[in-house]
Amino acid sequence: MNFLKKLWTFINSKIFGYVVLGVFILLFVGTCGRNSNLREEADIKDQNISALTDTIKTVKLKNGEIQSSRDAWMANAKELEQYNKSLSDEVKAQKGKVVTLNRIVFQLRQDTADLHAYINYLLTKYETPQKVNDSTWNVDWQLAYTYDSTNYDIFNGQTQVGLKGPENYFKEITLNHNYTKMLKRESQIGLTWGQKWEGTGKNKKLRVYAQTAHPAFQTKLLEGVYVDYPQKRRWLTGFGVGPTLNIGYDFLHNQPAVVVGVGIHYNIYQW
Repeated sequence: MNFLKKLWTFINSKIFGYVVLGVFILLFVGTCGRNSNLREEADIKDQNISALTDTIKTVKLKNGEIQSSRDAWMANAKELEQYNKSLSDEVKAQKGKVVTLNRIVFQLRQDTADLHAYINYLLTKYETPQKVNDSTWNVDWQLAYTYDSTNYDIFNGQTQVGLKGPENYFKEITLNHNYTKMLKRESQIGLTWGQKWEGTGKNKKLRVYAQTAHPAFQTKLLEGVYVDYPQKRRWLTGFGVGPTLNIGYDFLHNQPAVVVGVGIHYNIYQW
């Protein structure tokens, strides 16, 4: 009877009211936190569905550079294997902790009009013909395409010509092209690539991109993954069951006590 009286006194005290209010606040904030986490998980799933269906988009930027981009994946190494096995294998092959990984396959291709836009003459530099014998000469030449200080293609080669005619010199002597061969090629491509967020609100997507000023740049394969993306710290995630060790109050003996056992607890912070 004495215990029930003390319990009733405690229920009617301000302390009990504060405890009830605190529990209500924890439940409300925890529900909000769980809803936020669910929205975040839904956004990641939407991102990966978009990455599965998206294709490479190529645009010419205001500065004249060419940029190719497509939606990227957001998944850890285990999840990525379900979406993209080849990209997952690339991640597993790396040493250390992978944060992001991009993969690109591109070609350099130009048509006649594009080539003529950057050069006026086939032989932009040629040397004095070098005599091989009385009827044969070699001509060394260089073909240079310079798009900017970073992007260029320089080809060095040699053309050999020879004179041919009959013993009767009154007949016409002909000039023969023996061969033209490439001796050296030097090409340099400045490539910028990475990952970026594009769009706002529900249309916001993580995209992998690559860009260059080289006009022959054509992207054949472009994909990327954000592996070690920062997870939100989860405060007030809800109730759980587990072992407990608490200092409480023994109402039967009217004194503080250490309570050991299995109980229901509320997670204030979860790693």
